[in-house]
Amino acid sequence: MKKFVTKSLTYVVGLVMAVTLAGCSVGGTGNAGNTGNTTAPTAEQQNSGAVPPEAASKLHLKDGDTFPDFKATDISNGTTYDNKVFGQNKVTVMTFWFNGCTGCIQEMPMLQELAETYKDKGVNVLGVNAEAAYTDDAKKEALDILKKQGVTYGNLALDPHSDGGHVIEGLTAFPTTMVIDQNGKLVGDPITGGATKLQGSELQKRVDQALAQTK
Repeated sequence: MKKFVTKSLTYVVGLVMAVTLAGCSVGGTGNAGNTGNTTAPTAEQQNSGAVPPEAASKLHLKDGDTFPDFKATDISNGTTYDNKVFGQNKVTVMTFWFNGCTGCIQEMPMLQELAETYKDKGVNVLGVNAEAAYTDDAKKEALDILKKQGVTYGNLALDPHSDGGHVIEGLTAFPTTMVIDQNGKLVGDPITGGATKLQGSELQKRVDQALAQTK
């Protein structure tokens, strides 16, 4: 088991380093490690239609696919999660990020706005940190980032032993966001690239689409 965790940690660290060097977004348009000025992603970069599903997930998750069985722990309070969380809400927004990704951090206020605006409509927002499951230092850094950004929506560390934990190994763009219905199925392909405004964003359109399908 220790050998498995070490292998997964090495894979994720390598993945994070590679994406950091290339930038948060596919094609290197993001600015993952630089904390200086960044250029906001274009609408085309936010739109998953320009990015094939296999570029977002090693498991080739796409519209209509069921999110794999997973186990996770909230890094703030230790609450445990599994696939049952999808059935507890009409829509779940699951966004994958890592500590060095500037674009990931910049979109957190938008995600917080989404969580607050859509809470009463049955939408739950969950962040998934790519590093927190592996080291205490990474978890502490993630918590510091969330505090500074005023984030109150849940943020998870996926169990790398679970099937869902392997989704994170296949990500080649951060942030990657999946909109999931109450049956655990993806609504649309994964969205890659961050956004700073909620109104008119691809994410808002996708959430509204998912809500409409529940009626």
